[in-house]
Amino acid sequence: MGMRKALGIIVFSTQAVVAFDYNMQSHKAGLAPGELSMKAYAAIVQKRYEAPDSARLAALDALTDPGARAIARPFVGPLTSPLTSAQDMSEAAQAASPDAPAAVCIRRGTALYCQ
Repeated sequence: MGMRKALGIIVFSTQAVVAFDYNMQSHKAGLAPGELSMKAYAAIVQKRYEAPDSARLAALDALTDPGARAIARPFVGPLTSPLTSAQDMSEAAQAASPDAPAAVCIRRGTALYCQ
């Protein structure tokens, strides 16, 4: 009985969120409620969650830590010349000067902050 109630709550909540979003999108389009076709609404939702490859690659380049880049690479998408973690680390070691102090990295949740 409890499982049926939980599933009913989930289905009702999902329908309420979709109905509210549909109403907002038809209002943004300047249409009355119900005038926005489901095909147009599906295209709007798909476009909302679709990120261009250039934005995903820019997000990958914004990460400065080679370990974080290696972790994020599967989620960002394939690169033109993928590097392994060992190659990333060797490039970082070559780029570091002998006079530079060692970086201090702090992990908070899933983010890694290096100074």
